[in-house]
Amino acid sequence: MKYPKRLIEVDLPIKRISAHARREKSIRHGHISTLHIWWARRPLAACRAVICASLWPDPADDLCPDIFRKVAREQMTRWAKNNLHLLSEDSRSRFVAISKDEQKLDDLLELRAALLDFIADFANWDNSTVPEYLETSRLLTQVAHEALGGEPGSRPLVVDPFAGGGAIPLEALRVGADAFASDLNPVAVLLNKVVLEYIPKYGQKLADEVRKWGQWIKEQAEKELAEFYPKDPDGATPIAYLWARVIQCEGPGCGAEIPMMRSLWLAKKGKKSTALRLVHDHDSKKINFEIIKNSTANDVLTGTVARGSAICPFCGFTTSAKSVQEQLKNAKGGASSARLIAVRRDDPKSGERGFRLATDVDVQVAAGAIQKLKINIQAKKSELSLVPDEKVNPLPHSVNRLPMYGMRDLEKNNLPIKEYYKKAIDNQSVTC
Repeated sequence: MKYPKRLIEVDLPIKRISAHARREKSIRHGHISTLHIWWARRPLAACRAVICASLWPDPADDLCPDIFRKVAREQMTRWAKNNLHLLSEDSRSRFVAISKDEQKLDDLLELRAALLDFIADFANWDNSTVPEYLETSRLLTQVAHEALGGEPGSRPLVVDPFAGGGAIPLEALRVGADAFASDLNPVAVLLNKVVLEYIPKYGQKLADEVRKWGQWIKEQAEKELAEFYPKDPDGATPIAYLWARVIQCEGPGCGAEIPMMRSLWLAKKGKKSTALRLVHDHDSKKINFEIIKNSTANDVLTGTVARGSAICPFCGFTTSAKSVQEQLKNAKGGASSARLIAVRRDDPKSGERGFRLATDVDVQVAAGAIQKLKINIQAKKSELSLVPDEKVNPLPHSVNRLPMYGMRDLEKNNLPIKEYYKKAIDNQSVTC
């Protein structure tokens, strides 16, 4: 059986769809991206448009079923008469002309253009839950499926074996198709089950339970970890500790301590922009820091790391990437020589978050956390490891960088990572 070309094979309003996809990046309320931050998130606008254009045949193709043309013509005529207020400026002129002369849709190229305009407007996030758009798209999907040989009453199946964040299967369900989604990443599988199965099945009840137990976990974690996040004298609470690995400059006669920092920016958002300034202590050949608030690009120097090499702030000598890797290997991946630089804190009085430099108290807190981890490892009753204990896979450095920074012995000696971390902890490493 010969099949007609689909709409996506003949045309697609890419410019308009792309505009909706760019705008979607700033959407927060109700968007799937707020459920879980996925590093390769596909825009729902693009997925919605591509799926419709892939499922619907081109009415101008000689092989297009007449029943699809008939239904498509009826639907576009109905939109021209009843739904002009839902259309964008780009589409309205065509549909206004159709409302004045329905016979325009007898021209199959005009019918194709009307469907593509509909798809472009449907890509708009604001239209993704509008009943008129949903009803029309699902009807056209069903008619196209049955007209092209699908079992009456069944729905087309969209299969995505690498579903990732779930954008494609979610939009397939939205336009009236069935979806089969999976992924090699178990996090992606769980995310897809939540989006495609649990939310439709449990709705608000699921949201309430997640909120309830999430709050319980938060309270329990705060109780258990409170000693490692002691409040500052002004009542602010530390929420993150910022560290830097440290190497020694190999420049002639230098030997200064170099904190490995690609950038000195702590935050770059408008008036809250904050950066670090290097303060040279020439007597000790050690770098100290100052915090600059409301900083601009002119205030901030470049970091001390470039393409894996380290640039000395004192003498300007560049320690090669290979030498940096060797030093970090000797320092247990940089863990045993890491330095606590700054602390991110939450101020309940002002309701804002800011930064301060690390103090001796913070270093003592980190040392206490190491001791607590050692005690927990010794007293561990569960079969689950408190630190990673898988063997390092000797993959190329482009995939696995662990051997580059001190874990190469794990390959040679078949030593579990758990033992590596234990040695690091015994050496008072504060970043393990």
